[in-house]
Amino acid sequence: MNKVLSFFKETAPIKLIAISIGIAALSYFIEKPLPNVFMGLRLIAFLLFVYGTIRLLNRK
Repeated sequence: MNKVLSFFKETAPIKLIAISIGIAALSYFIEKPLPNVFMGLRLIAFLLFVYGTIRLLNRK
């Protein structure tokens, strides 16, 4: 669990935004067969995008 938390704290904001865009792009391929997984992946991508954007704007 500490590795996961340290990944989010130490990763560059641009990398988090890129990962979220990648997840969103991959989720389109499973929209029809698995709609619940599609919505979950889109939610995760949105949260990562918002977190990365906030970190990018709050850089010192």
